[in-house]
Amino acid sequence: MSNIGVPEQLPSRFATSLRETERACLTLVQTELEVAFSYLHSAQAKNQTGNHGPDAAGLISKAVTTHNTVLRYLANVPREFETEKRELYKTTRQLFDAIRAESTGNSSDTI
Repeated sequence: MSNIGVPEQLPSRFATSLRETERACLTLVQTELEVAFSYLHSAQAKNQTGNHGPDAAGLISKAVTTHNTVLRYLANVPREFETEKRELYKTTRQLFDAIRAESTGNSSDTI
């Protein structure tokens, strides 16, 4: 196959693009974790006002779904982003602890 004039920089540009995309995904994951914590805050507020209904349970369920999705994503993050990955794992663990606390009614000191 002949070279059809593709610049030598293409692999470098492609690698840069992949890194930028991965960074954007990591930022999105951080935002998703923040949203999951807001779900828990809302569930906690509903529970504290005596509204232990499906609304609070649905918010907790959304936080659980986010937790599980983030764990699946982090399993595939390239080594190059190990520092960011480690921080996101820590935040994901904090989310898990907050979910567990909210589910058992001990949320006031966790979220």
